[in-house]
Amino acid sequence: MEYVQLNYFYYSNEAFELKVVTFKILATFGKRRIMLELYYFENSICSERALMTLAEKGVTDWIPHHVHLFERQQFEPDYIKLNPKAQVPTLVHDGEIIRESSLIADYLDDLYPEPPLKPSKLSKVAQMREWIKESDEAGYEGVASLSFVIVFRAKLMAMSESDRAAYWAGQTVLERTQRQQSCVFEGLNSPYALRAIATWERIFSKINSTMSDGRSWIMGNQFTLADLNLAPFVARLAGLKLVEPWLVELPQAQRWWAAVQDRPSYTEARVGPSADEIEIMGIEGLKIVNDFEKKRIDYIANYG
Repeated sequence: MEYVQLNYFYYSNEAFELKVVTFKILATFGKRRIMLELYYFENSICSERALMTLAEKGVTDWIPHHVHLFERQQFEPDYIKLNPKAQVPTLVHDGEIIRESSLIADYLDDLYPEPPLKPSKLSKVAQMREWIKESDEAGYEGVASLSFVIVFRAKLMAMSESDRAAYWAGQTVLERTQRQQSCVFEGLNSPYALRAIATWERIFSKINSTMSDGRSWIMGNQFTLADLNLAPFVARLAGLKLVEPWLVELPQAQRWWAAVQDRPSYTEARVGPSADEIEIMGIEGLKIVNDFEKKRIDYIANYG
């Protein structure tokens, strides 16, 4: 932040000496204030990407709008106008709408250049975006699928058929509804569960091999959007008690994950489930961890 120093001069009544008091005030005059609004849900792994980016940049002057997914606020008409897919987060900057969590993180990095979250070399930026593309297209689906298999399946199966229908009513993305229903009704036998195992087997192995040269982060010695965009997804898997089976034989991926959790932005953005959710996720995760590990080992034996 930029500050301006102001000096206030006065005479001391006792010694008739000229004294000076120095103040520092934030230099906001002469600059147009950036108006940032973020629509998000605290327990959303995609929202955590935006929150972590804001924390990395030290941005605190933004307006929060909480969109409670379990209360179906994402389907309210006013929010659908902002985000037709009924997803969070959504960023509004001076009236302009930016959607999709990785694009929001990239936008914030351009809006607040320091500290940079992109490499300076263009070829490295392209390679970083390849990592982000994989986490967007496959990594997210994998985490969402396993979340439904382990946590949301029990909740939805306990509902009446009409209540389940009401839960999925209003969904704006058919493929997402089909994936969720498959995970709920088929559990670990869902093809989406197997696809999730394949995806994260590949991502964790790739992180491990990339980090094997001793680098600090995925793109080298600079923490970038490649690391940031993966962090909330891995945090969710950790909450589900699924990270340890994957990382136990991947020491470099373990080192990366430990470093991510040590970043102040990880704590400040409250990345990962709340304490109550960790307990629930942990209980549900432990119920299937043996079956999950068997599925993972079978996958490695057949396809790894």
